[in-house]
Amino acid sequence: MKKQQRGGTSASACRGINKMATTKKDKPKKPVGRPRIELDPKQAKIFGYFRATYDTMAEQIGCHVDTIRAAMQDENSEFSKAYKNGFSSMKMKLSEAQVKTAIEEHNPTLLVWLGKQYLGQKDIPDSETSQNVTIILKPKQLAGSDDDQD
Repeated sequence: MKKQQRGGTSASACRGINKMATTKKDKPKKPVGRPRIELDPKQAKIFGYFRATYDTMAEQIGCHVDTIRAAMQDENSEFSKAYKNGFSSMKMKLSEAQVKTAIEEHNPTLLVWLGKQYLGQKDIPDSETSQNVTIILKPKQLAGSDDDQD
């Protein structure tokens, strides 16, 4: 038994299977969605140098924060690599300035801090290397003795 078709159009024609169905091949396809935003790696390096947030970068570039987030999460993107490069450049310059200030200006606070960061120095001595010292206080006179008071 043959199924009845509605409206006189075959099911295959409705699904686009019929080769006789006409399509508009003359017109080129329009791109779907927003145009792709090209993120500039040079700008990303500057953002990294100043440790810009995703929101700040999106506002400066003029795109949605999700665009920045996607670019930063992609380890292979030039934008992400440039950001990390800019941030590491800033850390190196900051470290250089700290060492220079500590040594040239004899800044004791900064010298102590750098010693802790780079040399493993501590304020609290290790329990293994420190010696336990016990102090015993002995009174000169025993309580109740009034010989020297007069």
